[in-house]
Amino acid sequence: MRCRTVCRVMMEVIVKTEDFDEKQEAELDAFEQRQMRSFERGKRLVWLIAGVNILFDLINIFVSNDFQIVQFAVHVALSAALVYGVTWVRYLYAVAGILTVIVTILALPGLVSLMQVSAVSGIYIAVLILTVCYSATSAVILLFSKSVKEYMYRKKSERL
Repeated sequence: MRCRTVCRVMMEVIVKTEDFDEKQEAELDAFEQRQMRSFERGKRLVWLIAGVNILFDLINIFVSNDFQIVQFAVHVALSAALVYGVTWVRYLYAVAGILTVIVTILALPGLVSLMQVSAVSGIYIAVLILTVCYSATSAVILLFSKSVKEYMYRKKSERL
């Protein structure tokens, strides 16, 4: 009689352990799926920021008619480094975005008063406002997005 009771208790423990293992495995799978979605979201954000930075450089080249190959090459290299997961470039872009916002906001009143004589001034100010909005948004995303942090961490660990 005792042997049957012990066997029955052992079977219950085994079944509970299997249920517990299945729950742990399901939770682990759900966690891995969340991490993968976060990584993919971070990847899209980083690629978007790098692409828009290069696009703004190209627009600046066409608007100013001043092509500086070294400056453009540095911006492309920094954008590639950002996509590659170099952490200091992420912070560099974030600080540059914050500085762009500050400098543009401080300079905007003076620019508005100087440009009231030109018809193109409205377009120029609109581009400046768009640049400020983009710079602020990209700085916040690069500094505080968990998805970007996940992407950068994983890219860094791939390099090691």
